[in-house]
Amino acid sequence: MSGVYTDQLAQLEFYPAWSSLPHLRDAIDPFDYSHRLAAYKMLIEAINQRGIFGKDNEYNLFWGYVFQLDWQRRSGRLNLADTPPERIDPNSMWGYANYSLSIIPLIAAMQVRLMPELEILPPYTKSAVEYASGGKGGAFHIPSVFQEVVRGWQEFYRQMDHIKPGGDLEPLRFEQWKAHGYSLTSIEHAVDTVGINYHAKGELDFLVGWIRMVDFLGAAAWRTDLVYMLKNGVGVLPGRIITEQDVPGKIADMDELVNGNVRNVIGLTRQSKLQFGFNLWLWKRAMRSRQARDEVLPMLDATFNPSPKNANERRKLLRYMMKL
Repeated sequence: MSGVYTDQLAQLEFYPAWSSLPHLRDAIDPFDYSHRLAAYKMLIEAINQRGIFGKDNEYNLFWGYVFQLDWQRRSGRLNLADTPPERIDPNSMWGYANYSLSIIPLIAAMQVRLMPELEILPPYTKSAVEYASGGKGGAFHIPSVFQEVVRGWQEFYRQMDHIKPGGDLEPLRFEQWKAHGYSLTSIEHAVDTVGINYHAKGELDFLVGWIRMVDFLGAAAWRTDLVYMLKNGVGVLPGRIITEQDVPGKIADMDELVNGNVRNVIGLTRQSKLQFGFNLWLWKRAMRSRQARDEVLPMLDATFNPSPKNANERRKLLRYMMKL
């Protein structure tokens, strides 16, 4: 990767780890942070063999996942009280969610022969949830909860064949978000039933809202490439775990933007299923328009932060919703 992307990446906190990742030839330990990060590096390199994501891979859809993993590590969301250094705790629900968005897509890529097969190592300690294992000369053991997820990511990889270098990536982003949705749907039951044993309620509320937000982002084919993430993906998420003492939107050590995001994400959790479903239906109606999707940032602000300042955007959003 050359030019401005290397220069800007070098300023990000994950770059030192990224630039010195181990080259994995035989096995991957998904609970070693450097291996989890290496999984994304392998995916980013493997799926751009035809150059559809740019000559420097700057439009690769997995960059946003790298940013998310780095944020989860820095904010302490991959660890519990007794997690060893640089480990991802198998009982962290954030780590479990990310596993479904990293290791499961990696297995799917191996199965469609986009990359050489590696052995997937099991958790280093007892886990309350089941993980995949096997490979590298033997069959993969994929828990039933992840089987549809694997198929979803395999379909995403197949759809890449329909994209030409320099072509419109939005159809592929819709496939990406469909597979992403499978990934997070697969872990929701564990979050609801197991998560309370390992996380405070405020943090679980944030995680559930983070999962629900995917429906909004997916309907807009939200961009997760490097170009977009460097503009819009840094400094917008809480740098620490949410505690029971925190009041969403009024957290003293978080700035206005982060406070607003925390309030909105937890707000999704606290909506009834009926209210959430209706609001999502309205949003999906608006996002039928490519123009609306291209204006997703002001449209999200109009949806989640209505105020006199965005009255014009709210009127525009309403027109998109009503358009036949």
